Amino acid sequence: MPIHVAQDERVPSAALSKTSTFAALHHAAFRWFFFGQLVSVSGTWMQSVALQIVVYAMTGSKTALGLAALAQGIPALVLTPFAGVIVERVPRRNLLILTQSSMMFLAFLLAGLYIANVLEVWHILAISLGVGIATALDAPSRLSFLVEMVGKDDLPSGIMLNSIMFNTARIVGPAIGGLALHSLGAAWCFLLNALSFLAVLFGLFVMRVSPVPRRAVSRAIWKPLLEGLQFARQHPVIAPLLLLSALSSTFGLTFTVLLPPFADTVLGNTELGTSALLTVQGIGALCASIFVARSNAHGYRGITLVRGAIIAPMALVCLSFTNTLVSAAIAVLIAGFGFVCQFVLTNTLIQAVVPDGFRGRVLSLYTLTFFGLSPVGSLIMGITADQIGTLAAILIFGGACLLGAVLITRRADQLRQLP
Repeated sequence: MPIHVAQDERVPSAALSKTSTFAALHHAAFRWFFFGQLVSVSGTWMQSVALQIVVYAMTGSKTALGLAALAQGIPALVLTPFAGVIVERVPRRNLLILTQSSMMFLAFLLAGLYIANVLEVWHILAISLGVGIATALDAPSRLSFLVEMVGKDDLPSGIMLNSIMFNTARIVGPAIGGLALHSLGAAWCFLLNALSFLAVLFGLFVMRVSPVPRRAVSRAIWKPLLEGLQFARQHPVIAPLLLLSALSSTFGLTFTVLLPPFADTVLGNTELGTSALLTVQGIGALCASIFVARSNAHGYRGITLVRGAIIAPMALVCLSFTNTLVSAAIAVLIAGFGFVCQFVLTNTLIQAVVPDGFRGRVLSLYTLTFFGLSPVGSLIMGITADQIGTLAAILIFGGACLLGAVLITRRADQLRQLP
């Protein structure tokens, strides 16, 4: 049965109204969530830095880095669309408690294997696969849970503050992770990440949220899944946003998988170089979050999204020609700024225009483009770098991302008009 997009669902209006950036903090549930996630995501970034360097030290292979990313992304690629249907049927807080607990256990397992000096590459791939399964449910649950914590009126504020939290953690996590890795070893990065999940789990247990109606479970799971796909494909705003997100995830954000070999061959210091560049990327991302909050208040989100989608891959092309830490840091900072402008506003605009009946399914498609496609691109980029070199791979992928972004934004000119 065709899914017809009603006129009030096609054109963003009141849903895109301006709102105070900090309005969501008035909700106690969101405050618990915000500060718990700040601690937990910082721990996740600590582990991410350490794991990349450990894999590269164990194998010396860029393809292995891509395989580790792919292992975490395969479940998102396969399960995320179905996760959107599950999110609409099961209490989201319960799902988050399950997924966060699972990721905490896997972090403890990783730390234990490393401390026992028995960690092998296949262990890392298996644990990454487990994290990916948990993430496939966790990501759409978190995105959908925001509206339960803050309500529709303060949802744009919740999205903005969630982005600021995430990108603050992208600064704190790699910075502390690099220092801990250099002075204490990778085991501490894994162990601290495991402990960090206690903060978000505590917040989830003590917060109070209003129950929301759940989708009836009488229909087969594939029927609402197909309805969500058809709705997103026909929507004049959601469809190009998802396409642009898929492009940037596959060809743009994948550059981070090559930061360890880039730091090794170009900068001459794998550990500190990788953590420094990831920290700089986080600084750019945090600046973008603050800038996007200003765009939200002044009503020019569409043009900001388009500019971010074009500026970021331009910075990657420039990165491929750098040979010093300063020039590389500038390029990575601009790339981090541009990509976060794009992805935060994609999330904001999708949440603003999607009806509640399709929210979980459409957000699962957005999660698929972000978490599912990026690891596939990371593997291809790693293989490419092994064949033609790190800088050449960054140039090719950055150029492809830039060309695609220009074509999509020119064809979907309505994106520039979004307030």
